Amino acid sequence: MKEIKQSQFLGFFNALVDGDKDKCTSLVQSLLTDGVDLKDIYVELFQKSLYRIGKLWDHNQMSIPQEHMSTQIIESLINRFAPVGKPKPDKKVVVTCIDKEFHDIGAKMVSNVFELEGWKTYYLGASVPTKETIKFVKQIDPEVIALSWSLYLNLGRFLEVVDHLTRFFPGKKILVGGQALAENSDKVLKKYKNVVYIDSLHSLESYLKKN
Repeated sequence: MKEIKQSQFLGFFNALVDGDKDKCTSLVQSLLTDGVDLKDIYVELFQKSLYRIGKLWDHNQMSIPQEHMSTQIIESLINRFAPVGKPKPDKKVVVTCIDKEFHDIGAKMVSNVFELEGWKTYYLGASVPTKETIKFVKQIDPEVIALSWSLYLNLGRFLEVVDHLTRFFPGKKILVGGQALAENSDKVLKKYKNVVYIDSLHSLESYLKKN
């Protein structure tokens, strides 16, 4: 499998912050044509770009319009190059952001990785209230529930939904990820037995191949 070169990443990132959606689209299409795996594009282009944008934002080196524009381009590319496959009917997953979480690009990529691995995915998107998540899980009865949590200030909402899910569905595996857990996963999750922290899309891929 071909790898993405640093020069290709920089070409993509520069086009991204310039708002050149056509060039970004062309670069992604070229990589796919050359045999680069879609999951590697997610990690080495999209995720890496988002992290860099976040750092620029933190240091006041990127404007609000630039940040929004870049994020929207990546979101459009995720939708444009979505996986196409035949899911296995016995493998179902519900992927959702917790309540008041509006950054859903990471969750969308997680949903697509599940789909690439043959799962039937139910992607609920951003800011889903806890009671609605519980209701939907009861209706669909998935094998796995995947939660995205990005902002640490939403800790209370994250614990609320995890508490409810582990209580109502003690036999289901719950996967959690997001920037808010990057430095606090052990502390936040230590009391939950069937909750697994996934720190990257590659980690998710490895987990799915083992389970």
